[in-house]
Amino acid sequence: MSRTGSLLRSAAIAFALTAFAGEPATAAADDDAPVVPLPVDARDALAALGEGVVGGALPARPIREPAKLRHLEPGTWTYEIVDGANRGQVQTVVVERVSPDDTGAAWRVVTDGDEIQQLRVTTEHEVLKLSQTDRQSDRSVVYRPGLVLEPGMRAGESKTVETRLVTYKASRPDEIEYEGTLAYTTRYVGAYRVTTPAGRFDARLLEHHYVMRIGPATAENHSYDLYADGVGAIAEVARESVSALWIYRRSSESARVLLRAPTD
Repeated sequence: MSRTGSLLRSAAIAFALTAFAGEPATAAADDDAPVVPLPVDARDALAALGEGVVGGALPARPIREPAKLRHLEPGTWTYEIVDGANRGQVQTVVVERVSPDDTGAAWRVVTDGDEIQQLRVTTEHEVLKLSQTDRQSDRSVVYRPGLVLEPGMRAGESKTVETRLVTYKASRPDEIEYEGTLAYTTRYVGAYRVTTPAGRFDARLLEHHYVMRIGPATAENHSYDLYADGVGAIAEVARESVSALWIYRRSSESARVLLRAPTD
């Protein structure tokens, strides 16, 4: 594998900027909330989760406080990988509180002890993704400015964020290796009943798509993610591809469902 290909493989960690949530239901909100049948493209992709995981459509209320659906509270979530090269394995995601500052609370999300996301929730309930690190390859990606998702999204709406990024070895944070760009689009598809080994949930479906360019290399990720209020991410299907001109090409698909969430 080329050096550029190795960097892109680590830089193209699945960007599930899982930052959506809603207010507690009210009669008025439910009256105004659309019930969106599952689109064909989403249905076909989510089939990788297994039969009976994604059920009927539910009223999809507007997003009010993005941090609630991510459920940024200290704890450990475990997932079963149900499709892809790591099928049958268990994935562990640990959420840790970092010292807050005057712009809001900071969080660290660690997946399998190797992939680390740095997030911040502002006092306006925005969620910012600041950086991502892959310990195995000793690579980090920093977003300038951070990737922002703010409150207010309704079912059917989408938002695109464009940002510059830099990559460097985590052990040498003062030495930039590459600079690049990232275009990131999130669409709020709707709300659906979802059943996983952890239980039955009313969940929101978000479609994420990013294109990252670093030098001659391009990384693209397309995912469908399901989140439950007060629980966090409960299921995900992702497709990723990485290419560096004629030197390197790789594509992969994966799917996971929630096994256990932390209890209060």
